[in-house]
Amino acid sequence: MGSPKFYVASPLGDRTAGPEALTQLVDAIRRRGIEAYLVPMYNFRGGRNDPEYDIYDFDVVDRIPKSDDAHFVMTEVSPIESFRELRTVPKERTWIAWLSVNFSPDPRARHFRPSEACCKTFPPEVYSAGGPLPYEPVPAGYDLPTEVPPGLFRTFREAAARAGGPSRVKATVIEDISIHYARHIYDSRPNFITQSHYGQGFLRSTFGRDSHLITDPIRIVDVGPQQRERNLVVYNGSKGRWLVPHLRERMPDVNFVPLENMSYGDVCELLARATMYVELGLLHGRDRLPREAAHLGTPVAFVARGSAYCWADAPVPVKYRVPFQEGWADLMVPVIRDVLADPEQARSDQSSYREWVAGERERYETAVDGWLKEALST
Repeated sequence: MGSPKFYVASPLGDRTAGPEALTQLVDAIRRRGIEAYLVPMYNFRGGRNDPEYDIYDFDVVDRIPKSDDAHFVMTEVSPIESFRELRTVPKERTWIAWLSVNFSPDPRARHFRPSEACCKTFPPEVYSAGGPLPYEPVPAGYDLPTEVPPGLFRTFREAAARAGGPSRVKATVIEDISIHYARHIYDSRPNFITQSHYGQGFLRSTFGRDSHLITDPIRIVDVGPQQRERNLVVYNGSKGRWLVPHLRERMPDVNFVPLENMSYGDVCELLARATMYVELGLLHGRDRLPREAAHLGTPVAFVARGSAYCWADAPVPVKYRVPFQEGWADLMVPVIRDVLADPEQARSDQSSYREWVAGERERYETAVDGWLKEALST
């Protein structure tokens, strides 16, 4: 058997947290003296990695050669796009990385809602105190569509709903095949990686399996001195946008600005100028923007949706975590008002969150070491 080589499937060209996390993983493996490459998913062949990721050590190959020393890491997003690679590498040396749980084609993932059975929404000391909880824990994501009811042709009906209706026959058939293939791969491959405690909870409750927790550390860039704008609250422009009007109508005097269509440097500068970052999105994994805001000293508040339901993925004090239920906006408004009135107090409240973010790099390196030790033992 030759030297081990790792191949990591990636949507080359996309500039999102997923492709960067996959590039980071290749970089981490190569820093340990092991060969590792990005291999493009089917619809991304011929592309190139976004230039912002040139800071990492990586190389790209078109395909995985047949050998007895190849290891394959794929994402949960579209297993059928890695059909060729999955036929090349045996299942015991294949790892499924769950970076964005609800982006999977499998209805079990797309419609997953966290609860206390998945992960705890309050910090450990709240439970250990033995008193009443701050509020009754509620499953996040009440805006998600109800899963297609069981019955005849259930998966086909799910596919038709995603494709735009049964009249779009070709798109529906392709989607149906994609769903069936994804479920087959998830059920038959034994090795999982996840990027969040939310993902771990999903895998335990759905598949009854453990997984390696390997969370992508944020990218650190130098940001020059910025003057804080006391009335500026920023949010992720690609997630939770439809919730913003509920805040604007209650707080017309506050300047809510989306983070979108910017370079990473511009994002960091705007975060450094803002008095607050509000996370309103349904988080499919442990999102970077809240962590980047904390790194830059900007207080963060969450609507507890998706991974933000899990305190271990968003460990800010309870005050800064609003349950996603009817009336959530009325609960969030006083949180925002308090931060704008006294941002220094909010920064003090969230000092432990900033320390937690600062420790990500060390935890990441330790997690990669543990995963590689197991992967190379197969």
